[in-house]
Amino acid sequence: MENFFKFCDLNDIEHWLVMRLYIAASLPIILSIYYIIKNKVSYHVALTLISTFLIVLIGWELWLTYGLAGGLPVDERRSVALTCAIPVNLNWFLNSLADVLVVWIGLYLVKLFYRNKKSPFLKWNWGAFSIFLLWFIIQNIYVEAFFYNLQLGSNGDLSWAPLQPLGSWFNPTIFEIAGRSITLQAQSSWILMTPIVYLTSIYFYRKEKSPQ
Repeated sequence: MENFFKFCDLNDIEHWLVMRLYIAASLPIILSIYYIIKNKVSYHVALTLISTFLIVLIGWELWLTYGLAGGLPVDERRSVALTCAIPVNLNWFLNSLADVLVVWIGLYLVKLFYRNKKSPFLKWNWGAFSIFLLWFIIQNIYVEAFFYNLQLGSNGDLSWAPLQPLGSWFNPTIFEIAGRSITLQAQSSWILMTPIVYLTSIYFYRKEKSPQ
């Protein structure tokens, strides 16, 4: 792997970005294998995560990777070295897996907070929703400011996507961190994902727990 990164001639910042992406994308696979081997699979969690992969894939990852609706494909928004290390046709897959990890952590945080309380997956709970929303927004601000700042491009470079419905046509800067803009378009996907993830998890939890 190290030789592969050297072959792509990544600088230190790009090397760190690529390492984080491959680690984040690998963890859901590693954890899934572990839980299957240990026979500790939670089916409502598994179905929620599988659904998440499909939703983020269709919701924005494919659109942003290939520039399907008015934006630039990812290889035109980043260095040749990054495209070498993260091939375009692998980009959407790795990012979707990383998104699954984000949701998995969100599910864990909600369960941790409600571990001695009534399950928040039986019906809508604003406290659980707030935990999801806070976590999703915090991680996505970090991603926009410090993770994908090298490949976001300028305003107008990102494609429209179903879960980024305003696209770059209305994309104000919400605030800045270390001189890096946090924009509405980049944040809108996870804001919209919050109720989708929560309702999906409620659906599969109730389906698993309901008497057959």
